[in-house]
Amino acid sequence: MIVGLVGDLEGEVRAAVESVRSLGERGVVVAYQLGDLRFGMGPDPDAYLGAIEETCAEYGLRLSCITGNHEHWGRLDELWSAPAGQDADGRPAPLALSAHVTMLPRGHRWELGGRSFTALGSAPSINRHLLTEGVDWWPTEALLDEHVDAVVAGGHADVMLTHDSPASPYCVPPVEEILRRNVRDNPMGWPADSLAYADEGLARLTRAVLGVVPRLLAHGHFHVAGEDRVRLPGADHDTTVWALAARGHAGTVRLLDLDTLTDPDR
Repeated sequence: MIVGLVGDLEGEVRAAVESVRSLGERGVVVAYQLGDLRFGMGPDPDAYLGAIEETCAEYGLRLSCITGNHEHWGRLDELWSAPAGQDADGRPAPLALSAHVTMLPRGHRWELGGRSFTALGSAPSINRHLLTEGVDWWPTEALLDEHVDAVVAGGHADVMLTHDSPASPYCVPPVEEILRRNVRDNPMGWPADSLAYADEGLARLTRAVLGVVPRLLAHGHFHVAGEDRVRLPGADHDTTVWALAARGHAGTVRLLDLDTLTDPDR
């Protein structure tokens, strides 16, 4: 079985529609979007979601999204705090955003095509000092130790979908270069507390990856495409790490063959 993976869409209608269409035209009927859908954000969030839903419906494609940092976390928190947004144990459950589009909570697990999956969205916004709490930033965007503890307690999964990346030496080279540049040159002029906030997210996500020991990890967040194979401590297998690009640029969309955990296009 072949599924699709889609990087950050950042609320851009054209990128979202073209990404879904590119998968639909390949016959893909299940896809996963790796955070920063920008659910509930932008000038017309209903029209944005409607355009994605219409394209998914056209191809009979079901799109499941994990949480990024750039989502309307106020709305997500509200939905997940209501009984309708929880499972029988009171934990956040997948949210049906439309007929074909679903938002997956942090730590959600499922099986497909003989493979086990877990999703662990969220990341710190390194630009939070430029954002306004309650308008385009919410503190609940961040991954917490309790989320990491829960996903690690769930054990191994073949495929792990995250928004943030693990830290070096478990990240792909383009992400490692971004991390090094932020420390060495800080070309964007990020404040020290913003860099520390981002580092906390990397450390937590790394701990989660080391606990799950997936065979394939796919993430977004850094808006760069890359691939590497790493050996996690204590693992008896390599982990393939994919970073997906964003906004419809090259590398935003990839295919994943669940039999081989490879991209059939590469």
